[in-house]
Amino acid sequence: MVSRWLAFVLVVTAARAASVEKRAVAFEADASINVAGILNAAKSSNSAGTNVLASFRTREDVSNPNVKVQGDWLNLANVSAFHFIADMDTDCDGVYYNCPNNPSGWPETNWGHLDARVVPWIVIPQSFLDQQSSRLRGNALSAVICNGRMFYAIFGDTNGATPEVIGEASLMLAQTCFPNDGLDGGKGHDQVDVTYIVWGTQIPSGVGDQTINIPALKQLGDQQARVLQSALGLGGSTTTTSPPSTPTKVDKCRDDNDCSGSDVCCVFASLSNGCIAQSSCTNEQCFSGSVQGWCDGG
Repeated sequence: MVSRWLAFVLVVTAARAASVEKRAVAFEADASINVAGILNAAKSSNSAGTNVLASFRTREDVSNPNVKVQGDWLNLANVSAFHFIADMDTDCDGVYYNCPNNPSGWPETNWGHLDARVVPWIVIPQSFLDQQSSRLRGNALSAVICNGRMFYAIFGDTNGATPEVIGEASLMLAQTCFPNDGLDGGKGHDQVDVTYIVWGTQIPSGVGDQTINIPALKQLGDQQARVLQSALGLGGSTTTTSPPSTPTKVDKCRDDNDCSGSDVCCVFASLSNGCIAQSSCTNEQCFSGSVQGWCDGG
């Protein structure tokens, strides 16, 4: 009986890991991005303590601030970004605020009611947003480098605890980074080994109240990452690209405005986006065969 139960658990765990991996590809940096080079540049800057703008704790019980938010990438050629290295606590605020082991969740996020199950976002202390309001905007493009991989996100929420802490991400992003660690609303990743990058004035298109346009996030992320690696002397082009023209309403969509009636846009990473009935969305997700997408609205 025990061996059967163990086998069942292993099968379920493997299935969940496969599902997370499939979803992760949709907002992971392109293989052409020099993730290792960007990571090493961030580590070198962190070690040197270059242009530290603020320092924060990773946990409220840490006696002294141990994470430095740095601004030495703010004035690079054709790109501007903050960066820091921290741990990764789990944020379930928004529509999924009652996620497992999350007794203190809030039903809203800073600029809406994002869904922690389907939106990759990071959290930054409120005082830092106040300090850097001229060059840090809500929903700004962000990225994390964890386990040698880079995933894109938005700056979707703030931390206003006393004392403020840093190093936090939505449930989706945390589980994507550490799929085998059983992370939930009460358990995060404690090691200070995650690199965070925030392009403070770059806002991806398609950010809604509860969901975001994942393909648009990846497109802007790859564009800005390529410019950053070039500015850091890691190769690549500094050329920025214009966003594609809006697809026709016949068989594609970028957001719900491209759909008629009560239909909503079903956004895929690898397929043409399509308009579907709002009732076809389950937990903000939609499917074409076995391929998962995200409902832009509904």
